Amino acid sequence: MTGTVITDLRRRGAVDPSRVLTGPLRVVGLQWLDPGHSAEVVSDAVEHALYVTAGSGTATVPDDAAREDADPGVPLVEGTALTLPLGTRTVLTAGAAGLEYFHAVLAVVGRPPRAETAPGPDTPSRRRHPSHPSHPVDEDHPTHPDHSEGGEPG
Repeated sequence: MTGTVITDLRRRGAVDPSRVLTGPLRVVGLQWLDPGHSAEVVSDAVEHALYVTAGSGTATVPDDAAREDADPGVPLVEGTALTLPLGTRTVLTAGAAGLEYFHAVLAVVGRPPRAETAPGPDTPSRRRHPSHPSHPVDEDHPTHPDHSEGGEPG
């Protein structure tokens, strides 16, 4: 198994798979949102794939929030997959039990990879959820690469 890398995402946080893979995958990791907290995911220069691993919540379109007839959002439960192609965005809001999801950031073919990708495990805004110590938390913007407070993919 030469070149094989095994990483415990619950202990390590986000990782940069480009050290061993040559495809468009740039960052993978588990993210945690505390109950009632929200995070915006924007696909401005990268695309995103999310997979709910625990808890529940909703995904909504940010522009719809101000409208009176706004869609209540898409329910997110364990096993739900969500993809955000280039030029799209969503707001994830955790339900009463919080929301854990696997998050993959993919480069778009024909665009150079971004220097800043996702918060690493040592980013100051990240902490561990008290009742889920294996879940890293970034309360400011845990999923939007442009809003990290520094930190390199781990």
